[in-house]
Amino acid sequence: MLAVLFSSNAKGQKVAQASHPRLCIAQPLCLILKTGRKEIMRIKNIIYLTLVMGILTGCLNMNEPKDQAKYISCYNSFDSSLVNLIPKKIPNSYLSLGYASLDYFNGIDDYAGMYITTRITNVDELNLIRAKYSKEAKSIKHSLDSSLIVINTYGKLENSVQGNYNSEAPIPVPQYAICEPNESTHLWERIKDLEIIIVDYRFTDLLKRPDSKKRKDLPEELSTGFSKGITINKTNMTLQKWVIVW
Repeated sequence: MLAVLFSSNAKGQKVAQASHPRLCIAQPLCLILKTGRKEIMRIKNIIYLTLVMGILTGCLNMNEPKDQAKYISCYNSFDSSLVNLIPKKIPNSYLSLGYASLDYFNGIDDYAGMYITTRITNVDELNLIRAKYSKEAKSIKHSLDSSLIVINTYGKLENSVQGNYNSEAPIPVPQYAICEPNESTHLWERIKDLEIIIVDYRFTDLLKRPDSKKRKDLPEELSTGFSKGITINKTNMTLQKWVIVW
């Protein structure tokens, strides 16, 4: 199962529970207009202390030793060549993350993997990221490209979402790098307008399993392997780094 450090939103995506502390400023500022100078200073101090405590609390929550230890333990369960895109420790600023350790890989439909999503600050940063990883990439695809084979990790996929197994060059990507659940049907569907940069992949059995332990939801030649890469969402200005072994 995928271990996560944050709760899920309405779409099933992993998100931080706390909103940004600065969002709390608006209402107190309206009250300031009706008060005297001393009261203004008192309210300003309260707001300042609230902001500082909120920011510090947020940082501490994101880096609790137990959470860091679990994350690092999962990271270390993979060969370094598989996770070299992923941060070695949980950074202070991120939108979501998830991980499933290779140490606990078990069962036919199981998988191991990691992902972490961060915000892209501006177009210049986006272009730098794209240029950097494009140089290393084995392939760059649009999220709706049928040659992308979605490795199912949770729930039921919508028809045709998994991709065209008979593509000339099928390329595996994890479900969490390309899909989201439909709120009406509860089926997972591909997110439109994502740029998927696949840095490396191979259909091979890293764990040397017997045939009885390999996936049955994929053709035999695609039933084991690994893939790593990044997903760029230009609409939301986010970057997700990911890896999966199945």
